[in-house]
Amino acid sequence: MLLVAVLAGVAAADGKPDDFVDVAAAIPDAVMDLRYATANNFVGEVLYPVARCKLRRAVVTRLAAAAKALRARKRRLLVWDCYRPSSIQAVLWKKVPDPRYVADPKQGSKHSRGAAIDVGLVDADAKPVELPTKFDDFTEAAHRGRAVAHSTEARTLEAAMTGAGFVGLPTEWWHFDAPDAYPLSDEPL
Repeated sequence: MLLVAVLAGVAAADGKPDDFVDVAAAIPDAVMDLRYATANNFVGEVLYPVARCKLRRAVVTRLAAAAKALRARKRRLLVWDCYRPSSIQAVLWKKVPDPRYVADPKQGSKHSRGAAIDVGLVDADAKPVELPTKFDDFTEAAHRGRAVAHSTEARTLEAAMTGAGFVGLPTEWWHFDAPDAYPLSDEPL
């Protein structure tokens, strides 16, 4: 078993930092609730052909550090969105052309670069905890400053994610960008 773990570590180290990695394989205790693979999202339509969360390898390394910090607080990551192909970003922009909440595909999104993640928290048993708002709430209650000021869970998430080097989006307490720079991608999920 130790040999398998060592070989897995070597294989991961052999990959390039900008390779796409499956987050569920890298962080198996993360709870996947990939909303755009279902109609349970703000546009009410299935946008992703599969429920798969991919991020750039270096971003997954940061996320694994955040997940480790959360485990120490008896929390686990709840993942709502990860890499988003550019073609799907264009569909979202057509439906909600508001740069406070959806990136203009001309400039691109960190999601479409594999360097952004939308996350919440669950407890150690994967049971819901009280979060500041629902995912994709476009009201001021979801703005980071307000959510973090009023929610212990948002503060816990914020500390873990910023401690791992992520930067939060001001209008969405659940959205975190890695500072790494990557090109836009339309690679399939």
